[in-house]
Amino acid sequence: MGHQKRLELGAPSDKVVAKANDLIRARHSLSTMEQRVLVMMVAKLSRESEFPVQEIPIHEIADISDIDGSNVYRAAQDICDSLVDQTVDIHDQSEEGNRRYTTYNCFSMCQYEEGKGVIRAKFNEDMRPFLLELKRRFTLYLVTVFLRLRSKYSTQIYELLKMRQGLSNLRMSIEEFRWKLGLEDKYQEFAQMKRRVIEQARGELKKRADIYFTYRVIREGRSAKEIQFYIHENEEVTQELKEEVSALENSQDTTVSRSDKSAQQEREATAGDSRDQEPSTPVLGATSTEGPQVDGKRMFLEDLSQEEISSLSGSELDEIHTKARNQVEEDNPDAVSSVLAYKTHSLMKELWEDR
Repeated sequence: MGHQKRLELGAPSDKVVAKANDLIRARHSLSTMEQRVLVMMVAKLSRESEFPVQEIPIHEIADISDIDGSNVYRAAQDICDSLVDQTVDIHDQSEEGNRRYTTYNCFSMCQYEEGKGVIRAKFNEDMRPFLLELKRRFTLYLVTVFLRLRSKYSTQIYELLKMRQGLSNLRMSIEEFRWKLGLEDKYQEFAQMKRRVIEQARGELKKRADIYFTYRVIREGRSAKEIQFYIHENEEVTQELKEEVSALENSQDTTVSRSDKSAQQEREATAGDSRDQEPSTPVLGATSTEGPQVDGKRMFLEDLSQEEISSLSGSELDEIHTKARNQVEEDNPDAVSSVLAYKTHSLMKELWEDR
């Protein structure tokens, strides 16, 4: 990726974060400020080289945090202390297929020398598989989008959804969601977590990010068990970001285009990871003789606003879907599954509007 010149929205590569999907899925306890410093450093990596000792001007950190300018040295010491203590917890599988849990330190060193005006830091070499030499199963996003987000939970949800942007949805158990965001001991009532974490992130992404989401809570009885996110392109904000990128290019007087390899890497990155998919959903962009599965119910839900999804009970959704599917299958006995799904989607919309 070292020769990549243009990536997400045509931005220069040093304005784009590239992370392995295993790292996106990892659990961590980084604060908003620590996450911002980390992504600023990741974007500046030359991703086919060794980890260098990187310098981050303290004024850049002050710009993205609440550092008191009168006590920069003390604040810089605190930043260094916190960065070298931070870890990420990654769940994956060994070559033998066994579940594996590994904790990594993010940084091997962090230094601030009074009067120099910069923090010097270096990533731990164990982070190499997740940040360097990325060929597949990685995710790209703009640094500027990440820095717009205020809540640490919004940034984590944003990364998870960017990983699945090519598939337009993400489904996970409430237990897994809590684990990934470090919420096992917080907001014990789901309604509280929904209000303080999910709804806050939904509002932030809609206002500030290139994607936003709607969601549906899957329940067993009255207990929330899973959450289904539907990922949408945020066209208004995307246009703002494109204008920012264009202004940056004009100020730098650069006109370099993407190479074919860069475009391919971007497609692979946004395609997601086959381990993230539901069993019936192939990876977009993967080599296959079949296209991705088309789900009429999911397409119907993707078309609804959050208010409409919230007003729709599980039993009502199942009733509309079953009625539409049965009618479509009866009217089109020889149609292939994708055609049936699209027709089911259309009929569900009609039944919803006529209810």
